[in-house]
Amino acid sequence: MSSPPLLSQVFYQLILDQAIATVECSEAERRQFRQAYEWTQQDQARLQQEGMTPEQFEAWAERELKIRKFQQQRWGRVLNSYFFQRKYQLDQVVCSLIYLHDRNMAQELYFRIVEGEQSFAEVAHLYSQGTAAAVGGRTGPIELGKLHPQLARMFYGARPGQVWAPQRIGEWIVIAQLEAVLPMQFNESIQQMLLNELLEQWLQEQIKQRFL
Repeated sequence: MSSPPLLSQVFYQLILDQAIATVECSEAERRQFRQAYEWTQQDQARLQQEGMTPEQFEAWAERELKIRKFQQQRWGRVLNSYFFQRKYQLDQVVCSLIYLHDRNMAQELYFRIVEGEQSFAEVAHLYSQGTAAAVGGRTGPIELGKLHPQLARMFYGARPGQVWAPQRIGEWIVIAQLEAVLPMQFNESIQQMLLNELLEQWLQEQIKQRFL
């Protein structure tokens, strides 16, 4: 039995507050944190307009810094390996897709494309069913992890320009072409996103152990 969402949030905050209670922050770290996130006077003025007092802002910034230090202390050493575990899902692609219900028509259109009789975009515009037709079948950039698993497997490790023969994917017959691959970079924003994922997983485990 799962907890109601509001109660889960109370548990999350309770466990998180306990976890960061012993985290110490130096004044230099506080200054660096503010500089890194560009908390200018305009930002503080905007937050005050939203009802946050300077004292509440300082408390929020202090807590956020402690959370990030806790994340680094707990998962900083394994973050690189976690990134490579997730990279398959995080890499982005640009692709073109033609959706049809008739396999025979799909096969005929596929041969028109590979033999150069019509471009993929033209075929998509004229024959694809659904919203894909309006953009010549093109979609993306989109993370591999957000695509249908069958498409993700097809595109992973493939070369841009490759066209696949009609495949049944769910209720559709799909002709697919890979346009571009955009590998995810291990930059600061991705690192923080992964740290947030790990923290969320840890909090869920803690709730199950303590409260459920």
